[in-house]
Amino acid sequence: MRLILALTILGSAVVTLAQGFPWEIFKPRTLKEVISITTKSVRPDDSGFFAENQLESKVAVVFTGESRPIISARKSFIAMWVGMLRSNQKGYADLYEREYLYKEGTEEYWLPTARPITKYFDKELKRGDKMDLYLISIGAYRTKDQIDCVLLVEEFQKSTAQSKIQQ
Repeated sequence: MRLILALTILGSAVVTLAQGFPWEIFKPRTLKEVISITTKSVRPDDSGFFAENQLESKVAVVFTGESRPIISARKSFIAMWVGMLRSNQKGYADLYEREYLYKEGTEEYWLPTARPITKYFDKELKRGDKMDLYLISIGAYRTKDQIDCVLLVEEFQKSTAQSKIQQ
């Protein structure tokens, strides 16, 4: 009986490890929706908040090919969030060094994008390609003029429906 139970547990662990990235937990949304939901979570008297519910989302965007170093305020916010809510994942904040510019309709968004996936951008994507981003919302903070929602891109897939769209 114990052997059967042990084999069952071992089998479940192997299946879980084989699955890798948890694609199924990401719900289809737009960036506009994710930002709206995250922004509403900032109370009027708060300077910001760290999200426990990460609002895992799959969003359809267009790849622009542009990138820049993450702005320092976002980089600090990511490091604080990791320190508070992901302290067991040392080095997680270091995965986010650059943000990439993505388009959703006519709107443009600079999003911190995990370094391990960006090495595939040059090989798999061209400017104007449609892609799906798998991202999490880790919270938001107030700047002088607005609320900055911090969304981390953890994975991507090139869209197979229409690989290139008109700019």
